[in-house]
Amino acid sequence: MQTTHSHHLEVHSSTLLKQLKPQIKIASIFLLVLSIAFLRLDNIFIILYQTSLVIFLLYLSKIKMKTYLKRLSIDIPFVLFAFFLPFLSKGDDEILLSIFGLSVYKTGFYEMSAILIKVTLCVTLAIVLTATTSNIELIYGLQKLKISPIFISILSFAIRYIDVFIDEFKRVKISMRSRGYSEKGIKALKPIAYASGAMLIRGYERGERVYNSMLSRGFKGKVELENRDYKSSSFILILSISSVFFSLLEIFVL
Repeated sequence: MQTTHSHHLEVHSSTLLKQLKPQIKIASIFLLVLSIAFLRLDNIFIILYQTSLVIFLLYLSKIKMKTYLKRLSIDIPFVLFAFFLPFLSKGDDEILLSIFGLSVYKTGFYEMSAILIKVTLCVTLAIVLTATTSNIELIYGLQKLKISPIFISILSFAIRYIDVFIDEFKRVKISMRSRGYSEKGIKALKPIAYASGAMLIRGYERGERVYNSMLSRGFKGKVELENRDYKSSSFILILSISSVFFSLLEIFVL
């Protein structure tokens, strides 16, 4: 199987990260996210080290700051939730300060800081990976990492048909507007429910047709991708392993 289509998150530029083997990038990002997930805020050195690694990878990806901030907005729900924690999470009832009569608890402030730091760093790593790796390269990398073929097949079809589903939704929306549909008021929810049901049935039927046509062409449940040439560099893998090492060192030794 050979294809060249790419997803809308990919940044088309010649960067060092884009030229690396996708399996190395996926494994490295996974290790970095894992080390950040278990990060404790007791040691400022570890926090600065993890943050510097993420900033370094963001720099290598050459993503424009405007594009980065726009994609980073996906963590807004987590940020909004975190801002309430200093006032709600009491823990041992130790109060840091009071603002307009509201008590800011130490435990809640610690939890807010942990969520903001971890979510921001992990989302940044996801942005770097998707910006420097096309969808077919992601599938190729997972295949090289010996991930389950069934999972790879499901993922490849999901990535491929997300854009198809979005285009179908746009056509339905245009047809609804041409028939006088208005998006204002509660009454507008009923047509949306009908349209969503119709799209669900239409998507299921299309999936059945595509699957049957693939079976007739010899598909056996496994996506086969041709070997590709990439630069072999393990520096990003070394950085991720060092990140995990320092995290484990902090948890079990320090």
